[in-house]
Amino acid sequence: MPFVSIEGIDGSGKSVQVKRLVERLRAEGRSVVQTKEPNGGWLGKEIRAILTQGDRQLERVEELLLVNAARYDHVQSVIRPALVRGNWVVSDRYFDSTYALQVFGAAEDLRPLLDAVLHAVVGDARPHATIILDLPPDRAAARRTIRKDGPGDPAEDRRNFVQIADGFRSAAANDPGRCHLVNADRTEEEVAADIWSRIATLL
Repeated sequence: MPFVSIEGIDGSGKSVQVKRLVERLRAEGRSVVQTKEPNGGWLGKEIRAILTQGDRQLERVEELLLVNAARYDHVQSVIRPALVRGNWVVSDRYFDSTYALQVFGAAEDLRPLLDAVLHAVVGDARPHATIILDLPPDRAAARRTIRKDGPGDPAEDRRNFVQIADGFRSAAANDPGRCHLVNADRTEEEVAADIWSRIATLL
């Protein structure tokens, strides 16, 4: 069954669009497992606490390895079993977030490390399609201040969202067959319709 990931900087509308896509797929009669990183699986919650509540800012390599420790459990306990059961899987974030946040723009080339880790952690559990919500960082910042789901990730204050947005665009350019760059600076309905037009080919 198809596996879809939705990516983008904080405030780009990922959670809203994941919810809309899952609801649309279920309305079409599809069985869908909705999940999220790094929270997916039992280990993800512990890793997220380390990433967001620690007093010391972690090095990129430390973050990359921690996120992938959580991802290993996520793949083994949530994603792979769902795909084996014949469910669709829709994930809010996946490995393109690791590339954009931890690898892109690093002083040293961490891409070989990420590739090796993903080979062991993810294997063939790769998305059939990835939606990357592209939104100017200043527009995303404005959205984060009025988000409806409570306070965001405390680590947001330390992030360079201009660089991260460029990282997601780079991820899309690196794998154009899988990644779809979607203009998120539109209404929720317009973005959802655009996403559906790209996902419907998987039905």
